[in-house]
Amino acid sequence: MSPFPTLRAVLILTMGGVMLSAPARAGILDWIFPKHDVQVIAVTDTTPVGALRRAVTPANPAYYVAISAGYRDFGGIIAGEKVPPKEEVFKTIGKVLAKQGYLPATDQHPPSLLLFWTWGTMNTDRMYSGNPDDMEGQQVNRRQLLRFMGAYKVGLISKEPDPFNQDMLQGVLFRDADQEMISNLATEDLYVAAISAYDYSAAARKEKTLLWTTKISCPSRGLAMRETLPAMLALAGPHIGRETVKPVSLKATETFKTEVKIGDPTVVEYMDKTPLPVVDMPATPKAAPAAKQPKKK
Repeated sequence: MSPFPTLRAVLILTMGGVMLSAPARAGILDWIFPKHDVQVIAVTDTTPVGALRRAVTPANPAYYVAISAGYRDFGGIIAGEKVPPKEEVFKTIGKVLAKQGYLPATDQHPPSLLLFWTWGTMNTDRMYSGNPDDMEGQQVNRRQLLRFMGAYKVGLISKEPDPFNQDMLQGVLFRDADQEMISNLATEDLYVAAISAYDYSAAARKEKTLLWTTKISCPSRGLAMRETLPAMLALAGPHIGRETVKPVSLKATETFKTEVKIGDPTVVEYMDKTPLPVVDMPATPKAAPAAKQPKKK
């Protein structure tokens, strides 16, 4: 239960829902050449208001309460995904945030931040022509994946949808390594997580003052969410809440230890004794997909 129950309604009203999309389909190469390494793309956008805030560090912490939108399918829906328990995810997020100086609020340490977080999948969504030879189909949500991974920071796409030029990809003839990487990953199914920070005092007045948003993604082929999500968050940790000039690519092999060690004994004790002040956002009704595809292995 949140230690700030009187503001529960205020916190939920400040956030919006999430729309779901249609199903995706696995390609034959996914079964022949599965991926097992964890490759994380982290990107943070800081607003002008957020840039004026003091830097948050373990020595100069900030305190928060949070709203969780929980697990969501943001792209095509694939059957068979084993979703980790939300309590497990909350604990991992809390540890990762604490390592960067973001601590749960208490009566002694009132909140200055309202965090909004969610995690899930952003799978490719494909349209098929009905031709028996059309095994791969045409991906219809590539721009969605590009934007989530921060392709606008490397000149591949506009940050916001542009109806005048239909978001035509830029730099398609001469791509550098960063552009090529993001462009290729936008054709993959992804595990994703996102954390946004809002000014708490403004939220209490039912105003939205966004400070920063960090988006984290990882190609999911050959991986399981329960084991991968902690690794994703741990790798991206140093970039949470800190502006990135461009998307940051981070890699870890199968031997990567997903345990997040906070380090400072004082902070460890604080986290052990302090319940996470998280309010669950009411789930939005899910539209039944036309068909579900098996999880890629």
